[in-house]
Amino acid sequence: MIYVDTNVIISFVDGLDPNHEKALKVLGSLKDNKIVSKLTLIELASVYFRAGLEDPLALAIYSIRHSSLELADVDFNIVLGNAFKLASILNLRTLNLLHVSVCKTFGAKFFVTFDKDIVGSSEALRKMGIEVVTI
Repeated sequence: MIYVDTNVIISFVDGLDPNHEKALKVLGSLKDNKIVSKLTLIELASVYFRAGLEDPLALAIYSIRHSSLELADVDFNIVLGNAFKLASILNLRTLNLLHVSVCKTFGAKFFVTFDKDIVGSSEALRKMGIEVVTI
């Protein structure tokens, strides 16, 4: 199972994004089940709303579908508990910490991201059984 970070989705759907080609390549090369959570859906809607795009909620749903990702359900009580424990291990901002916690809660073995902070935590994540994938 592969967890996909929000920044990869945005890069994938936005042809003008500097990481667009990277997103096409990485998502196209991964054949395992690619998932996101409602946290991703909320983050996408927020990004699109702040960018002034029309109908950000529908655009967020479209972005996930267009990227061929599965919106999987997760118990956020477990996610928050895991994030609390991970906070003292990983030096990440809250939203990144929550995404990593969702990934861990799903049992995903891979985390696809372009986020430099998460990439910088690759070794610690590898020790937890999560391989960070980036290009």
